[in-house]
Amino acid sequence: MTTELSALIEAEMERFGVPGVAVTVVADGAVVLCDGFGLRDMAGRRPVTARTLFPIASATKTFTAALCALLVDEGVLAWDRPVRDYLPGFQLVDPAATERLTVHDMLCHRSGLPRHDLLWYSAAGETTRTELIEALRHLEPSRGFRETFQYNNLLYACAGEIAGRLCGGSYESVVRKRLLDPLGMHRTNLSIAETAADDDAARGYAAPAPGEPVAEVEYAPLGPIAPAGAINSCAEDLVPWLMTLLGRGVDDRPPLLSADVLTAMRTPVISLSDPSLFLVGDPVGYGLGLMIEDYRGHRVVFHGGNIDGFSSQVAVVPEAGCAVAVLAGREGTALRDALPHAILDRLLGLDPRPHGAILLTREEAVLHGHAQGRERLVTGSAALPPVRPLHDYAGRYRDPGYGELVITESGDGLDGRYRALAGPVVHRHLEVFNLMVDLLGVATPLPLQFFHDLEGEVTAAALSLEEAVAPIRFERVPETGHLTGELLDRLAGTYRLGPLTATVGRRGPDGLTARIGPGVPAELVPVRDLVFTMNGGRVEFTADGRLLTGAGDFTRDS
Repeated sequence: MTTELSALIEAEMERFGVPGVAVTVVADGAVVLCDGFGLRDMAGRRPVTARTLFPIASATKTFTAALCALLVDEGVLAWDRPVRDYLPGFQLVDPAATERLTVHDMLCHRSGLPRHDLLWYSAAGETTRTELIEALRHLEPSRGFRETFQYNNLLYACAGEIAGRLCGGSYESVVRKRLLDPLGMHRTNLSIAETAADDDAARGYAAPAPGEPVAEVEYAPLGPIAPAGAINSCAEDLVPWLMTLLGRGVDDRPPLLSADVLTAMRTPVISLSDPSLFLVGDPVGYGLGLMIEDYRGHRVVFHGGNIDGFSSQVAVVPEAGCAVAVLAGREGTALRDALPHAILDRLLGLDPRPHGAILLTREEAVLHGHAQGRERLVTGSAALPPVRPLHDYAGRYRDPGYGELVITESGDGLDGRYRALAGPVVHRHLEVFNLMVDLLGVATPLPLQFFHDLEGEVTAAALSLEEAVAPIRFERVPETGHLTGELLDRLAGTYRLGPLTATVGRRGPDGLTARIGPGVPAELVPVRDLVFTMNGGRVEFTADGRLLTGAGDFTRDS
């Protein structure tokens, strides 16, 4: 069978245009195949081996769920205790979810939160897990608590953080101590820097457009989100992991995961509200770190992963005692879905089906559809001119969860930057633009809309970062760099309008207050230049010594 499987793998690699894969197949307690195919490095023409490291991306979630289930089995963690018992101060926007959300809810994706993936992906490793968990309190849910399945990487990171703390260490150290080391998975790591420095590590590839050749892409740093996707492994190391997921022991030792742990992970908790177009079998539901499908009368539990340059799939058929792991050096390829099922057809004695041909057709349709959608965002708008000079939009904007958006002048146009996502800001119509960013070599438009107040001042910008909720609204950060102590001293003083008096005074080292008539002094909040707000109204100092307010135009005493 090994020869037949090798030929199948090579044929499907060619069909999908994947440079290299590593595949592990086990059946009846024996290794049927553990090998590499194709190239791990196209430029260097270096082959994939059974020890070649690949990021397994979200297939990491099965390890995180297993770790948490182990702690439940040992009485360290409880499925029915709220997260806030383990993480004091934990908070979500939804009060019910804040009070009742459990690690169990996190592991089966039923919190009510959609992905919000660009929050962590755009950080390029320049944030911490603690900061991501803190940001959760500001992220808008799209559905009710426990209402439906909604995949969420951030809450997996939170679950892994809890597991680490309960064991007195980091998630990374605990998953190694409790899972990787006992299974002898010594090449497996959770550091992309360690993988990049390894002499037998795969390079990642992606195609910028349908039909175009693949190009090498940079590794994605996943440290802050590690429990959701940071494990890097190889075909050889995945042998004991597949045996463990089948409930078998390794090296004549008892199984690492008890029957109760495996049952908890494999039991469907929530139905898949929007099954993937690339799901081959009939969806049954999501357990803990495992999807469950019925495939031609066989219960298959599995989890895949996609990250920059790589795709993976780990699939197990517990009742039949067989399992397949596929690690692919290409981002987003449906090879990772087709190949395991093509192999399972042969392991289960089923008539082979043309999974590769079917899923490639779907993959191509999806890629073309995405390309059409991007093009429509760029060219499909009504040609209505901008409503103000572009330099009025330049500035800093902030959201308490997503952080800072920066718009700068560039020649006669604008540039934008949200964390690591940066590019030109291209006008569409009125106050709607596109922030054009590069995602794996693809020019991708992120719709961007500006807002102004009744006085015409630009006050906010909304950037589309999560399609399941409204665009994220970033409030404009007041410009204060020019407000030196010397300038504020010059602005302070008495201004008159006939018998009316406006008194401007200093407020601390970097602020001003104003009192009009006998009123109470109020803070002047900077907007831009010499424009402020006072009790919600507009106040402006002019170069000729006037103070323009809603109560009239005051002239400075000479």
